[in-house]
Amino acid sequence: MKLKLLFIIAIVFFSFNGVRAQEVYGSSSGEIILSFSNATYHNTPNEGDYRQVSDAPRFTIWFHTSSYLNFDMSEHFGIFSGFTIRNIGLITMEPSSNPSVTGDVKWKRRAYSLGVPLAFKLGKLDNGFYLFGGGQYEWLFHYKEKEFLNSGKRKYTEWFSSRVNSFLPSLFVGMAFPGGMSLKFTYAMDDFMNKNYSYQDNAGNLVKPYENMDSKIFYISLFMNAKWDEYLEESQTKIKKIAAL
Repeated sequence: MKLKLLFIIAIVFFSFNGVRAQEVYGSSSGEIILSFSNATYHNTPNEGDYRQVSDAPRFTIWFHTSSYLNFDMSEHFGIFSGFTIRNIGLITMEPSSNPSVTGDVKWKRRAYSLGVPLAFKLGKLDNGFYLFGGGQYEWLFHYKEKEFLNSGKRKYTEWFSSRVNSFLPSLFVGMAFPGGMSLKFTYAMDDFMNKNYSYQDNAGNLVKPYENMDSKIFYISLFMNAKWDEYLEESQTKIKKIAAL
């Protein structure tokens, strides 16, 4: 609820103050993401009785893209929002979906997300050295999982899957450096997997595979943020040179 209120306040702020911005411009970037999870299973209703299931960090470079609209109110303070597409998920060691398989097996779960961030920038905006932070909502629209068995990989994909939470709120902080390179830390405030997801097994029993699973993720991302107007200026310069020939 607090994050929703932050979004509403920021939208109102844009509406009344965006026109006063010293500079308004677009920017875009791709990301290299190293994600982690603190996934656990609660074996009993007792919250203290759990076991760790995280296996390894998850490194991804595809497919991540972002487009932002920046409102620089002064040389030292600005706000930005936009749209992002990311590939986020987690890797765990868990029991197999095949009851005949003993011991834990590796699972890889990921979802493509469409996100809407709202954030502030504070620092030397003229030379690109500043801190930034804010929140975002991500809509998880395509889910994929891989289960690694001795007999091979079992794959499953689904659009608009109820296995994961449809909307995932998160907070992020980061630092931008001159030249456009930025480093960011993001923490998801809700579970990646949907605790309420259920299905019926072959015997007709109702199964909730993620009911006792905590699956919050957090990740570090490195990206190069490029202003759109820089590309426009370069294009216009090339056009002028061609016209002068």
